[in-house]
Amino acid sequence: MSCDLSGGWAPTLDVLGVCLLWTAALLRFRPAIRHPHQRALWLAVVAAAAAMTINLQPVGDHLASLTGSARWIAVTKNQAGIVSAGAVLHFAVHTTGRRRSGTVLLATVAVMAVLLALAALARGPEQHHGPPFTLARDPATAYWLLVIAAHTVACAACVRVCWTYGRRGTNRSLNLSLGLFGWGTALVGAFWLGHLVLLAADSTPGALHCFLLSLHAVLRAAALLVPSFLELRRALAHARTVWRIWPLWKDLVDAVPQVELGESSSRVLTLLQPHLSWRLVAYRKSIEIRDALLALAQYADPAISGSARAHVARHMARHGGPPDRALILVTACELRRARAAKLAGAAPYPAADALALSQDTGDLAAETAYLRLLAEAYFSPCAEQFDGAGEEAGVDAEQAEEAAEAEEAQGEEGTEEAAPAGTGSGPG
Repeated sequence: MSCDLSGGWAPTLDVLGVCLLWTAALLRFRPAIRHPHQRALWLAVVAAAAAMTINLQPVGDHLASLTGSARWIAVTKNQAGIVSAGAVLHFAVHTTGRRRSGTVLLATVAVMAVLLALAALARGPEQHHGPPFTLARDPATAYWLLVIAAHTVACAACVRVCWTYGRRGTNRSLNLSLGLFGWGTALVGAFWLGHLVLLAADSTPGALHCFLLSLHAVLRAAALLVPSFLELRRALAHARTVWRIWPLWKDLVDAVPQVELGESSSRVLTLLQPHLSWRLVAYRKSIEIRDALLALAQYADPAISGSARAHVARHMARHGGPPDRALILVTACELRRARAAKLAGAAPYPAADALALSQDTGDLAAETAYLRLLAEAYFSPCAEQFDGAGEEAGVDAEQAEEAAEAEEAQGEEGTEEAAPAGTGSGPG
């Protein structure tokens, strides 16, 4: 069934819907092949994309000029629509646990065969756009009633399944996919029920009616692309992790090069041309940082811990900051001193094993989150300003300066008190 679309926005929406459907079909091809429960939805999207592609005026006109029959191009488009409806019905039946795939397949083939026979008996206009048949003749009446019935039954079953199971499931992404696909299928059902009324009135669908078909394409494509969007979001999160922990990794690997599992290029090239997935790159960098932390823990002077805590406390008192960041700032200060000691050729400390420069989370997500915080603390002004060797001397100098200022203030007060007394003791 075609639509008489007018205006500049309607063809644009039609093309957008077709492009989204084909994009979703291409991106989800391999997962659909690997997972049998996704094949029916994928086939439904491909068949709908094919029908809507033929429905585009430039495509339909070109195919009509090649074949010389605009009417049979429209019939082919409706056949693709029946394939989509059959795939939707198969999905609905399979989801409910009823193993009737063969029955659905036979019913779909039977409907397509009957439609071809009725199309051969009915004679339509030569133009491609607009309904290729009317209800003026019995074969055309049966043809369109069968098309509308097939789509309505399939849509009703699919909407019921999507809206029922989409509310019960615990998987939010699956619930979202089912909800979007259910709404898209509901729009298809409304589209064909509206055609029943329009054909009875011998009228042509307008742009507003065909907007349902374009919107259905957007919703179905979005439903199919939900897993791809989630995978992309996770991949981008891993890429951000690699980018943020890279400076910390570079500093630690420079001090402990033996922890590096393989040669690495620059930070930009690692993300643009990764030899592994971003997730595995982030995992490898986390392992290397963890190994470097364990190695540098042997060079952490136990006496530095108190200086680091005092330095962080004074820094937070002056500049503020959340109290829960104090511990990780102390760790960053200790880590800087341990790295400097390792690079300076210092010997490991016997009591270094008592220090905890790292936090064993046991979970990759928690591990990378901790390393992102550690990288931020490591390059913070608080850690960069820390000088473990001179921290105690700085404290003593500050205390000496404060004592000198206090003595000077007391001396000035004593001079002011003695001056009036000397003035009053002169001869009268």
